[in-house]
Amino acid sequence: MGKTKLNKKKLIPYVLFFIVFFAISSVVMITLKKGIEKKMVGYYTSKIAEIEEEYSKKEISDKKADEQKETKEAVRSIKEFSSDEIKKYQQELKERVALYEKKSALLRKNEREIEAFKSDVENRKKEMETMRKKLDGALLLISKERIDLDSDLIVFDESERKNLKRLAGIYSSMDALKAAQVLSKLKKNTSAKILAGMQSKKSSKILSEFDPAFAAVISERIKRLQIVNQDSDETIKERNIKKLAAIYQKIETEKAVSIIKKLEYKTAVSILSKMNEKNLAKILEFVETDEASKLTEAIREILKKEFKKS
Repeated sequence: MGKTKLNKKKLIPYVLFFIVFFAISSVVMITLKKGIEKKMVGYYTSKIAEIEEEYSKKEISDKKADEQKETKEAVRSIKEFSSDEIKKYQQELKERVALYEKKSALLRKNEREIEAFKSDVENRKKEMETMRKKLDGALLLISKERIDLDSDLIVFDESERKNLKRLAGIYSSMDALKAAQVLSKLKKNTSAKILAGMQSKKSSKILSEFDPAFAAVISERIKRLQIVNQDSDETIKERNIKKLAAIYQKIETEKAVSIIKKLEYKTAVSILSKMNEKNLAKILEFVETDEASKLTEAIREILKKEFKKS
């Protein structure tokens, strides 16, 4: 037993040496294997590249050879053509070139036309935008004028109308001169409302007692009278103008003319257009010839429009 143990102890260094040697040998073998594999990969890669290069050169060479062959065959074929055939092919080639140039020119022309059309469309868009802005401005102006017109109307309700009718009755019973003196002290709108509520015979007498300029102002106010929730603007204007025409027809002609001259031209023409022929003739006799002609033409235009409406 003692000898056996001694022998085992002696073997341990050998065993360890063998294990270390085997491990080192394995590492060396693996390293050598990797080196060999790397060299082999490099070698084969190089060979493959050489083969591919040779194949590519061969392809190019074959292609050149084919091209040369085709060129030779083409030259041989041309040599076989007669001079007439060559001229014929030359003519066909010229015709094809001419056709190509014609189509190219047509294409360029179409392109220019398309560009011109695009430019025209853009210009029209700009014009339409300018027109739209002008239209918007005109609509805005019309709306403003409409607002101004509405603000010019002298509005009163049914309750106020009844009170004014009572006042109109009171002033109608007064002397025309005295009534005119009192009314001239009132607010112009109030005076206009009271006169509008009177019979035209009485209101004409009072109006004739006013200063022509003041009478003209009151007449303009009467034209703009409006009762709340009654009639359209056109109906109101028409009614008020007729009322004024009835009043002016009962005023002494010379006095009526002096007041009419102080009115706005449009208002004056509107009132005159509602008068009967006899009274209108009297008034026109009192104005200058040129002015009478101008008024007659303006009245004729109003009557023409009214005739078309009816």
